[in-house]
This record gives sequence, structure tokens and C-alpha cells, in this order.
Amino acid sequence: MSFTNRILLSIAILAVDIVVFFLPLTALFLIYILLANPPWFREFLEGLDGAGPPKE
Repeated sequence: MSFTNRILLSIAILAVDIVVFFLPLTALFLIYILLANPPWFREFLEGLDGAGPPKE
């Protein structure tokens, strides 16, 4: 493996590491919740609050 290939491989590994660990996963999850408004999330909130109709 040439020195140039080693440098390029090192840069690629570093780039993947930066993307994986600095990506704000919580922010992406909140954006999904706001845009998609999934029914399971509303059921989860109603279960926490107890404001929904009782389930049998």
C-alpha cells in the first residue's frame, strides 16, 4: 500500500468517525417527530400524561 493510499484511507476513516459521533441524532429524531407526527408518539405522550381515553 502506497503512502498516498494510507493517507487517503486515514482521512476517510477520520471523516466517517466525525460524521458518526458528531451527528446530532436527538435533533434528527425530533425533526422526524415534528414532520411525520407518528401515532405511536402521541400514544406514548397520552400514556405518560394520562390525558387520553382509558384503554381496555
